[in-house]
Amino acid sequence: MNRWSSQLYLKTGREVSVPDDTLQNAVKTAKQMKHGCPPIFTLKHLAHVANVPYPFLHRTISRTYRTEAYNVFKLRKPNVGHSPDRFRWICAPSEDLLRVQRWINTNILSRVEPHEASYAYDKRHGVLEAAELHCGAEWLIKLDLTNFFESILEPRVYDLFRSFGYQPLVAFELARLCTRVRSSGNPDRRFGNGELPAGLPYPADPRIGHVPQGAATSPRIANLVMQSLDESLQDYALEKDLVYSRYADDLVFSSKKAFDRSHAHQHIKSINARLIEGGFWLNEAKTKIIAPGARKIVLGLLVDGDTPRLPKSYKKFVSDHLYYLSHPAIDAKTHAKHRGFQSLQGLINHVSGKIAYGYSIEQDWAKKQGDRLKEICSKNELDHVLFP
Repeated sequence: MNRWSSQLYLKTGREVSVPDDTLQNAVKTAKQMKHGCPPIFTLKHLAHVANVPYPFLHRTISRTYRTEAYNVFKLRKPNVGHSPDRFRWICAPSEDLLRVQRWINTNILSRVEPHEASYAYDKRHGVLEAAELHCGAEWLIKLDLTNFFESILEPRVYDLFRSFGYQPLVAFELARLCTRVRSSGNPDRRFGNGELPAGLPYPADPRIGHVPQGAATSPRIANLVMQSLDESLQDYALEKDLVYSRYADDLVFSSKKAFDRSHAHQHIKSINARLIEGGFWLNEAKTKIIAPGARKIVLGLLVDGDTPRLPKSYKKFVSDHLYYLSHPAIDAKTHAKHRGFQSLQGLINHVSGKIAYGYSIEQDWAKKQGDRLKEICSKNELDHVLFP
């Protein structure tokens, strides 16, 4: 989208005989925009700039579509056993909805910086930078939020777009395009017996939408909605000589100072109170306290030294595959099939991705593994990721 110009807007509007008071009101509205967000005057205006049919947008925001706007499926979470929360619901938007969500994400949400303690869904190498904060810590407190995206309800998304300067109706329409209403079990109970929050331009349907995992807009909306809570948690960490980072729904607090387990539990209690006040809940099954002497891992990286490192299990996974793929007595295609891959190229791509990630953590190790993979691919006439 080209940068919006009030002068060009006035010139173009007058050329097509738009009433001058209408043009002036539009310019006045545009001047209220914050963070450099582009003005959106109506739903038809959004349909035009995002190149999405207006009837589709209207059906979506009015919740009158006959066919679900998302393809909903579930994925099993790893290492959760038979927990009732062992599945993650993924909502893949339809083609038109994905297009408008990408436009919103690129032209609006991406213009606003998340809190400095937030490391996910950003251009930075978030995993490495978040892990570096906790290197050399004596104590780790690792917390996980339950139903992170689903806990962010439509009114909060509306408030977010209002904070960017959008008029109430436009903010409502943007919120509707970024949220979903489930056919049952919608999380609207927090607003009483079917009562809607005061001041919102909602139609008769009392069901409250939530941010769906899988929508193009959900990651950045989640980060921006969390800004005030991130600020509160970082203030708590500074007050208690802790270090705080958040990567999506993973919260980590660390300390280089000595305290005991009872202090750690008190920290968790205080943090949980702030989370509940902010509308989020801890997944108690994933709450972990790592004491001095225990192995300390943050976001899959070892942080017990001066810099983050790849754990031995990660390196072994890669080296084992490379060993079997290069062994003269083992058929590479059979090995790939036994490991659950539909093709040898699929396994190569998977291992290649693991090595590519390793370059940002331990370059020397990754370089050696990359050279081994190149040799294997050359012998089997397979494609591979180009390594430095």
